[in-house]
Amino acid sequence: MTFSDTQRAIDSPPAATTAPPRPLHRRFVVTAIVHLLVIAGGVGWAAYRYRESESEKALPPLRTEPLSVTPLYDDSRVVSDAELERVLWKLRPQLRGPNPKINNVDHALRFWGLEATFADPGCLSGVEMREMLTDHRRLAEVWEPGANSLLISTLHGVGTRVQRGHSTSSHVDHTVATLAEVGTPPDFPLITPDGETTFQAMLDHARGDFRLNQVEYEWSALVFALYMPYDRRWVTQEGQWIDFDRLAERIMRQDWTRGVCFGNHRLFTLAALLRVDEMQPILGSPARSRIVEHLKGATELLVANQREEGSWEGNWDGTPSASPSTMAAQDRRILATGHALEWWAIAPAEVQPPREVVIRAGQWLVKEIDGMSEPEIRAGYTFLTHAGRALALWRNRRPAEVVAGRSVEAEREKPTNDAPAAP
Repeated sequence: MTFSDTQRAIDSPPAATTAPPRPLHRRFVVTAIVHLLVIAGGVGWAAYRYRESESEKALPPLRTEPLSVTPLYDDSRVVSDAELERVLWKLRPQLRGPNPKINNVDHALRFWGLEATFADPGCLSGVEMREMLTDHRRLAEVWEPGANSLLISTLHGVGTRVQRGHSTSSHVDHTVATLAEVGTPPDFPLITPDGETTFQAMLDHARGDFRLNQVEYEWSALVFALYMPYDRRWVTQEGQWIDFDRLAERIMRQDWTRGVCFGNHRLFTLAALLRVDEMQPILGSPARSRIVEHLKGATELLVANQREEGSWEGNWDGTPSASPSTMAAQDRRILATGHALEWWAIAPAEVQPPREVVIRAGQWLVKEIDGMSEPEIRAGYTFLTHAGRALALWRNRRPAEVVAGRSVEAEREKPTNDAPAAP
């Protein structure tokens, strides 16, 4: 090799070599895969929770027909056949005419049922009473122009105006509960000021608008129990989950006599929950046990505080009244006594008082109602319907069956209690 050749070899760059590509680091690959799996899992979990959340928010389906809670007893010592017939006739729904109080109409419908018809032309039939509650046109026919409509369209369906005058309902979900207790199916026609729909819209409103902190919820809970076919929980619009166990707990945490009708509506709903639970499980075993103990506690207080003649006062739990009542003493006692007998009539044997307690109360009610004048009955008709219904329940009779065929003329021809019958 010459000097020049050697110099060129030194000055020339080395020939390029082709190196194989450097592989990705195995740890990086594994990390990336793990991240992808985490992201995918997170997306899947989020999608699952979203579907679950939407499922919880969805209102549970309804039965095509509501359940019926029937009486359990038949004791003629509480009220005899003759006494029951006499009392129920005095309490017939003489509500035909202008401006009938809706409070009276829905109480009367619950008392008499859909099958009720009367020879007395002054009485509304059961069908007429339900039409007045479900067809705005019927209400408009008997109420003066400008009166508040009972039915009102809402975000969730159709609700009722509450305590906005005599043409409106008296309590939250009271009217819808009445319609439920007389057996109204969800597809029953409903006519509102805004048009035609079905009773389903009222049920949807009752469930969709429900709040755990609303003032009254005993009627709402009763509606749910009669129409919902199983015990699945659901979520309110406020994001609170509820089921029948929780509803029962909320009802039981109130003071005994707090609320309308001295707290008796809550006791009736609790007794109804026990009965529905026997037909279809809606309560957990601990919740059912707590309800039974709660009702036993109420019974013990009622037994301990029954007045000598058989009645109870508004403070049936024995505590001093928080404030003086504006009701007359007789009205308070009929209200408290009739309501107590009403929930006992559907309650299971394990929460019943000694039968002598019920007999004394029933006989006191008969005596008091016998002595009431027509103006007194009209003035106290709402709570008297509970007394009359309680007496009928304790004979396992439908009120409409008891007075079927009776007429005003026939009653006028009957001898009074003081006069002997004609030979």
